[in-house]
This record gives sequence, C-alpha cells and structure tokens, in this order.
Amino acid sequence: MSEKVQLHLFRTAENGGYGSGNQAGIDYAVEYLEPDYIMIANPDVQVSDTCILRVADALEKQEDGAVASAMVVDTKGQPSFSYWDLQSVWLDLLDTGLVTRRLFGAFLKTPLDKLPVAADGVSRMVGALPGSFFMVKTGCFTPGDLKELFDKHVFLYYEEKILGQKLKKMGLKELLVTDAYYVHAHSVSIDKSYKKISEKQELLHKSKLYYYEHYLELGEMKMTAARAFLALVLAEVKFLTGVLKMRW
Repeated sequence: MSEKVQLHLFRTAENGGYGSGNQAGIDYAVEYLEPDYIMIANPDVQVSDTCILRVADALEKQEDGAVASAMVVDTKGQPSFSYWDLQSVWLDLLDTGLVTRRLFGAFLKTPLDKLPVAADGVSRMVGALPGSFFMVKTGCFTPGDLKELFDKHVFLYYEEKILGQKLKKMGLKELLVTDAYYVHAHSVSIDKSYKKISEKQELLHKSKLYYYEHYLELGEMKMTAARAFLALVLAEVKFLTGVLKMRW
C-alpha cells in the first residue's frame, strides 16, 4: 500500500514577499514535521520525482552540502540560467547593466566545467542557485539558523545571493546537480504583479542595495557610487522599454 500524501495549507498574516513566505513554511515544517530535507519550489516550475531524488542524493553524499538544485530548462526545453558566482560589488553591478552585461559577460560567471566538483563526482559547487527550486538539508543547520535562513527584509530578488553569503559564512556549500533538470516558466508569477520591466528593475535595484550594504558591507562612498550606477541602468531600461518599446 502506498503512503498517503499529506498537504499542509496555511495562510500568513501578510504578503511579505518570497523570503518571508518561504521562511514561514520552513518554520512550520521544522516545528510540526521535523524533516530531513525541505524543498522550496515556485508555482511555475515542473520537477520530476527523479530530479528530486537525484538532488537529495547529491546532498547526502556531500557532508557540507546544505542546499542543492538541478539544471534549469525553459518551457521549450532550452537550457536556462542555473547558477551565480558570488561576485564583488563591481562585477555584480556590471552584471546589472544591459550593455555592460553583454560587453563583460565572459568575466561575470565561471564556466560550468571550471567549477569545483562535488563529492558525487558529477555535481558542481556554486555561489548561489535560482530560488525557483532547491532543496535544503536541515541537518546542516541549528534550529536557530533555520529560523533565519531567509532575510525577511527583502521582498523579491537577491534572496539567492543573500542565502549564498550566509552559507559561505557558515562554511557550507551549494550544489548544482548537472545530470538532472527541471522546467521553469520564468517570471510567470511576478509578471502578474509587475507589468512593466522598469518596475521589476526598480525592485531589483532596491534588493541589490540592501545586499550590498548588509552582506557585502559597503561603506557610504561605495554605496553612493553603486546608487549612481544603478540610476543610470534604470534610465537605460526605461528608455529601451518605454521609448524604443524593446522587450527581453
């Protein structure tokens, strides 16, 4: 006889964004279910049982592996963005601008085959994984750490790099399983709330600046420079989307 699947459904008092909502789910799971693994998944992903089991296996084999995910493909089966490096602020800013990202793209991300190999001999160790789907190995954390896995001050964007910085400080690793994949229909959820690209860009910049101040610990002079650069990027986005009607 197959085991019954239990669904626990609850509502938070307010919509605090991605991090706040996921943290509420983690808190509930830890208190009532005592899980060995916790899976975070957006409503716009498709993940197979095979992928889930493979990701769990990679975590099991990596003693200091705390978070893992698989390769991302879009709804047409084409490879999509699957990981980030934890960059310096200047490289991170270059990765924000539409023009600078294309000019300096080769320097902004370590190629997949150059990343350190994980304990399973296949997966790779990365700085941060997309928040659309990943698995957490609870045994790597104290109860207190699990209660602060996500930063509730960030409504949307940059939760992944914030988590990456937290894990790095703890001496823990994020793993990308390269022989499994899941499907992500990018931005389906957020597009329902933010229709304009410029609105999403403004929200991204707000989260970036929070990340720079609280996790990269920039001083006021560097924060001022970062704000000025992001203001130029926002003007670029508004011109390209508002005047030239470009989309991407």
